[in-house]
Formats: sequence, C-alpha cells, structure tokens
Amino acid sequence: MTTTSDEIELRDPYANAYNPAAERERARQSTHGAPRKQRERRRGWATAAAIGIPLLVMGGIGAAVINGYNDALAAREEAASPSTTAADAQAGPSDHAPTGPDVGTTGLDAQLTRAITRAREAAAAEGVTIDITSGARTAEQQQVLFDNAVAKYGSAAEASKWVLPPDKSNHVLGKAVDVGPYAAAVWLQKNGVKFGLCQAYANEYWHFEVLAPAKGQKCPAPVANAAAGG
Repeated sequence: MTTTSDEIELRDPYANAYNPAAERERARQSTHGAPRKQRERRRGWATAAAIGIPLLVMGGIGAAVINGYNDALAAREEAASPSTTAADAQAGPSDHAPTGPDVGTTGLDAQLTRAITRAREAAAAEGVTIDITSGARTAEQQQVLFDNAVAKYGSAAEASKWVLPPDKSNHVLGKAVDVGPYAAAVWLQKNGVKFGLCQAYANEYWHFEVLAPAKGQKCPAPVANAAAGG
C-alpha cells in the first residue's frame, strides 16, 4: 500500500527526545544563575546602606547642632517681613519658628531652670510637650545671629528688633528660652504665669522669660520687640 505525502505527519522525531546535557545546563542556570544575581543585588544594597546611613545620621547630627539659634533667626526674619504683623505672628504657628530637638536646661540660670522644669511637668500632665528649642547661647553664637540680622536689615537698630547683640541678649545670660511646638507656646501663654514665665515680645510667641517671679504676680504685657524691651 502506498501513502501520499499528504498522509505523512511531518515532525522532528528528536524534538521531544531526552537530552541529558541540555537538562544539566538548564539545572545549572536555575540553581546557580539566579541566586548569584540575587547575591549581587544584596551586596549592592548592603554597600548603599553602609554609605547612605552614616551620611543620613551625620546630616541629622549637623542639623541638630545648628538648630534652635539658627532657626530662631529665620523666625525673626519671617516676622520682620512687611506682610507679617505682630498680630499675625501671635495668631498662629510660623513655618520658620524655632524648631528641632529639645536642648534641655543646660546653661540656664537657676530661677529659669526651676520655672521651666515645673512648667514642663505640669504641661506633660495635661498631654502637652514643651520642647526648649533654644536656650542658653554663647556670645559667639549670638554674635553670628546679630551679624546676619544686620546684613539683612541694613543697620544694628533694625536688626535689634529681632536679634539682640550678645551684651544685651538674655539668651547669653541663660535667662530666656524659645519653646516649641506651637501648642507648647500657647499652653505657656495661658499657664506660664503660674510658674513666673511670661512671653517677652509680642512678635515672638515662642520666647519666654521669668518676668513674674512673685506668687500671684501677673505677667506684664509683651513689648513690641526685643529692641523695645531694652
């Protein structure tokens, strides 16, 4: 019997044949190739982490070192802009108000240390955290602030409305604190007098000093700015 070409099923008789060498090669690539790539990726991630994390930490430390007294100047500059009045500064938090980690009471005089410590404890009992974002400053730090303000405002007289020179600054004497966040300043405005603490300047809702030390004494009205308080 003769078959025609149309009746013949055309196929490669070896297409599905078992090939030991090919199977070994596929197995080798499957078990060794992918893990190697994964190991290379993991090594890359580890290297990036080893470099990136210390840089991030160093950046954070650097920010913490200058935070407080450096940010305080930014806040004064915001308050000094023509579009910002003392009432505006009092009405709500400023994006440039002193911020940063709590610097504690180191360098503050004994009277202020007692007052702010008691105030912080009382506030904490009511669920309010008071951070001291800037406390005692060295004369050198204050001079940097003052020099920058003079350069910005054009004269020592104008600069002094926002930053006092070292020989007139209560921060240098350890007799003033800047507090944050905004809720902490609001709490102190309402309750600080119980501890003798008062807002000193109308244009700086964050700046407090012991201005009512006697029991039952009321806080004096805040003066317009730092220069007016001298």
